[in-house]
Amino acid sequence: MKKRINKLIKIWKNPSLAFRTFFKKILRLIPFNRNYSRAISEILSKKLLHDNKIRDVRPSLIYSLEESEISDDLVLIATEAIKRASKIKLDCGKKNLSDSKFLNEFPGEHYRILSSIVNVTNAKEVIEIGTYTGLGTLSIKEGFTNSGKISTFDLVAWNKLNIDSHFIEEDFRDGSIEQIIGDLSDNNFFEKNFNKLNNANIIFMDAPKDDNFEYKMMQLFLKLDKKKGRLLILDDIKFVNMIDLWRSVKSPKIDLSSFGHWTGTGVIDISEGLKF
Repeated sequence: MKKRINKLIKIWKNPSLAFRTFFKKILRLIPFNRNYSRAISEILSKKLLHDNKIRDVRPSLIYSLEESEISDDLVLIATEAIKRASKIKLDCGKKNLSDSKFLNEFPGEHYRILSSIVNVTNAKEVIEIGTYTGLGTLSIKEGFTNSGKISTFDLVAWNKLNIDSHFIEEDFRDGSIEQIIGDLSDNNFFEKNFNKLNNANIIFMDAPKDDNFEYKMMQLFLKLDKKKGRLLILDDIKFVNMIDLWRSVKSPKIDLSSFGHWTGTGVIDISEGLKF
């Protein structure tokens, strides 16, 4: 009761804060409830946009940039990766699955830029958080210059998904891909797999965007040791409820959304540890 009274007093003293909080909560509902998202997006696209052939629309915000840091290494990686991504054609996954049509959509989707970042950095160990159909995993594998290993984490095994996976059994036989099942945001599970994350050259997080998981992971990433050239790649940084998280990153970073995923691709240099 006391907490509620204090909250009401705070709102009364600062009505603009209350409005911003309410507005943010309303917006955060939109991208993650498919029914709301598609209904509202359809209305927006028809009323505000002339092009009615856009396959998907999500609400976002534009905002100014303050105290955003970049590094020469990130600029070099980004430019080299963009050049490579514009020229390559990926050939992986099952062509008969519905999402395979996005594999070589560039710009717009992130598969070619992910593969290219792995390639130009000569990454050997990659962590993927969020396996889903495995198309991202296989794209990353194509980026290895000689050999490499991807440890991909998810809550559901690839062969137990409620949709078809791009994986086949043979993908796991040479040891270049392993899937680990569990909640990486759980402290005990994170500690169990700490060495894998601590040795990784690249960590790619494409997780649920539920206002909880990503924030937990960012706190856990603070435990990682410094490692020259280590990158953290975040998917969907344009989602409304990912904007605060992206802006909270104080490490050198670059927004590659124009050459990656249309919902946002952010690359962070965590060589000196994550600053968050």
